[in-house]
Amino acid sequence: MIGSPPMTPVNPAAPTPMPGPLVSATPGTLAFRGLWLFSRRVDVLILLLPLALALGVAASSALSPTSADGAQRLASWTAQNLLGNATHVVLTFLLFAVHRDVLTAAPGQPRQVLAGALAMLAVGTGLFFTFYLERTAHTFGVAVLFNIFGLHHTLSQHRGLWSLHGLRAGKAGLPGASARERRLQQAYVPLMLSLLLARIFFVPESAAPDAPAFLDVGQGRVLPHGALAVLLAVWLGYFVALFRSVLRAGTASGPKVLYLVALATATGLVLVAPTWGYIMLPAMHGLEYYALTARMLEPREGDTRRLSRPLIGALMVASMLPLFALGVVHGLLTHEAVRGALGSNLGTTQAHPVLRALTSLGFAVVLAHYFADALIYRFRIPSIRAVMLRRLGFGG
Repeated sequence: MIGSPPMTPVNPAAPTPMPGPLVSATPGTLAFRGLWLFSRRVDVLILLLPLALALGVAASSALSPTSADGAQRLASWTAQNLLGNATHVVLTFLLFAVHRDVLTAAPGQPRQVLAGALAMLAVGTGLFFTFYLERTAHTFGVAVLFNIFGLHHTLSQHRGLWSLHGLRAGKAGLPGASARERRLQQAYVPLMLSLLLARIFFVPESAAPDAPAFLDVGQGRVLPHGALAVLLAVWLGYFVALFRSVLRAGTASGPKVLYLVALATATGLVLVAPTWGYIMLPAMHGLEYYALTARMLEPREGDTRRLSRPLIGALMVASMLPLFALGVVHGLLTHEAVRGALGSNLGTTQAHPVLRALTSLGFAVVLAHYFADALIYRFRIPSIRAVMLRRLGFGG
């Protein structure tokens, strides 16, 4: 989704690993360590569920082209509402409510978060009125806004989890990231953001003469479809260089390598087939945020408020229910059977002031969530760094 500006959940410049026994591979061989970030099951599900969802849409398109659109709509709704790309945004505020140290980690931060939340509420109010003033401009504006800032936030979270994998490996005694890997890590967000935005806005969706861009907001055919080959060449060159750097030491964290493979797969899917990639990428983002929030809600030494794991799960689900319910309503209004039953009243139903107000409020919550994240994950500030790493289980 979007941010102002979106920040990575974990500082890419991970702290110096604690000393530990070094692990080396036999010359000429490659050894992997099972250093899971959350747990074997969680780490694997974060990758496999989004991939399976995207492959399901691909299979449906190949086996039954007539049902491909319905399968894509269902998978996209699942990624947004069940796997969390849209519903996770409220979890930042749940974290504030449970662990106040996250909100108060830096002087003046609570006031900044409040001011930002009020400002984003004003933006949501503006979006409410633009819907009625000029619906096409509203739709295009929301599409551009959420896709640009949303991709930035998603890619930044990738970089943050990449750093956490590095920190996990360092604490287990593996060598730190090489200088080349660090440079590639710093380049990940701006490079992939440029490639993916160029793909979805400027390159036609297919080679057909009349094919529009994946997100056509009136810009027309800006680049020829052949430009996709250039984008793919840059993408391939980046990940070849990355894996050469990561695997050069001979010993690596298996889960870290698996995660980087997932990043390559998700971004590559967006380039090759945005319809599929725009299912895997958001689904990964939502599941990652679920896992990060659950980890940060866990009690740490010295906490006065200590929640059990079942209670953490229940609180997360309860906090997301309003946004999930809104997603259900919108999902029903776009379902073929419901559209047929409503007929010409569908547009009126979608434009009902109460539903539109709730939708605009949802936009405001998303914006406020990313504004808050931009503040609470400023790892360059020592006090914030200490609090957040402790909440993530990597501090004292």
